[in-house]
Amino acid sequence: MGDPALLFETIVRSVNTIDRHQFDGVLHHLPNNLLIIDDSGVIIYANNQLEKTFGYTKEEVLGQKAQILIPDYQRKLNAKKRSEFYTRPHALPIGSGVEVTGVKKNGEEFPMEIGLTPFNRNGANLLAVTIIDNTKRKKVEEDLIKKNELLNLGEQINQIGHWQWNVIDDKITWSDNLYAMFQREKGGELCYETYFSYVYEEDSQFVLGRTQKILEDKQFYDFFHRIKTGTGQIKTVHLMGKVFLNERGEVAEMVGTCQDVTKQKADEKRVELFTQQLQAKNKELEMFAYVAGHDLKEPVRTIGAMTQLFMQSNGASLNEEGRELMEVISNAAGRMKQLINDLSDYSKLGTDRTQSTHNCTVIMEEVCKDLAVAIDEANAEIVFNKLPVVQCYRTELRLLFQNLISNAIKFRKTNEKPVIHVSAELNEDSWTFAVKDNGIGMAKDCLPDIFQIFRRLHSREEYPGTGIGLAHCKKIVELHEGEIWVESEQGKGSTFYFTIPLS
Repeated sequence: MGDPALLFETIVRSVNTIDRHQFDGVLHHLPNNLLIIDDSGVIIYANNQLEKTFGYTKEEVLGQKAQILIPDYQRKLNAKKRSEFYTRPHALPIGSGVEVTGVKKNGEEFPMEIGLTPFNRNGANLLAVTIIDNTKRKKVEEDLIKKNELLNLGEQINQIGHWQWNVIDDKITWSDNLYAMFQREKGGELCYETYFSYVYEEDSQFVLGRTQKILEDKQFYDFFHRIKTGTGQIKTVHLMGKVFLNERGEVAEMVGTCQDVTKQKADEKRVELFTQQLQAKNKELEMFAYVAGHDLKEPVRTIGAMTQLFMQSNGASLNEEGRELMEVISNAAGRMKQLINDLSDYSKLGTDRTQSTHNCTVIMEEVCKDLAVAIDEANAEIVFNKLPVVQCYRTELRLLFQNLISNAIKFRKTNEKPVIHVSAELNEDSWTFAVKDNGIGMAKDCLPDIFQIFRRLHSREEYPGTGIGLAHCKKIVELHEGEIWVESEQGKGSTFYFTIPLS
């Protein structure tokens, strides 16, 4: 409808051509608040809109000072401005920047904008005041400011700036964060050549080619390239964007983001180098496994065979001390052979890195068949119900169950039937398995080191073994990106827990 103040000025000029009733009808139906005040600041007219905005009826404000519509703390300032205005009265339409705080009848304050139109009526200097409630506009502006602040904060945290390229006019707009990223002072017009001047020389042909392809295909392709900032620093940036076409199907505009990924790229190179080093170490480990599996086994096998051959040929002529010495040599060779086998198996864990879906109930049934002789000799009872189906390395998981069951059988009480419970519980992101026994248990101070390789809590005479079994278990669980731990009490048995992630 236009500025109500200007509209009122037009009405005033033609007021002599219409009667008072028509004049009031037009003013009352204006969409904004309208007051007429005299040169002493007294309200002599108010339209119907005033009651909707301020809560006052016309009768309540007529004859009152206009200052009742603004807070107490602004009244002295308002009186001063009104005095200055009347020294040189002139029209101030809505939008000229006259913003003040209004106060409603109930005391609620709100932002408002006013337009002023001075006029003379029958020799009296009057002032038409148009008032707009700016509450909604201010709320939108505040929300927009907050969103822009959040956007800037997000850009700063993620080292991103945004840009806009008017392709037709070759004008570019950068965000503040982009200026900071390129270490360029704000000011002056930006164009494509401005951006290209920062492109690292060795990447210039690539950037030109990618830009040309985007323009030809009318589709943005994100890409990486290096820049040389205003201070000479070399950075790697990642450009992403969107292409907009005009009505003729031409590329008219592009908008997008530019992210500083220098640190990310450096981290990727470090990971790549670490991976290469890890692969080299794995080759060394494979060589060790070969040496342990072949070169070390052969002399140990020879010692064992020669000892056995010597005993067969000369055992009868040896005294008791000699026979004991030969038995010590034979037993030591046997332990050495078992240790080499265990080390070789340990080094090979995880070499087949292909996971597949397997039923743990089936795996446990197979383990019980493999351990049938040991289970029968110990008169042990293995209890498990329906176990879950999981993504796993089947051979390794089977070895994990086998080691834990074997341990539970080995470390049983001599005067109590061994009972071993295997169960599983579903958690938010993994299965937690438990292998619980009623064996001899372990002291609390032994638990932190129990999964270390070659860690033994008992002598070989009491419980034979190489001390690698639980280290095997730990490596298998870590291979599955899970965790393993134990709860135990001396004389009351142990429970080994381990997790297998759902995916």
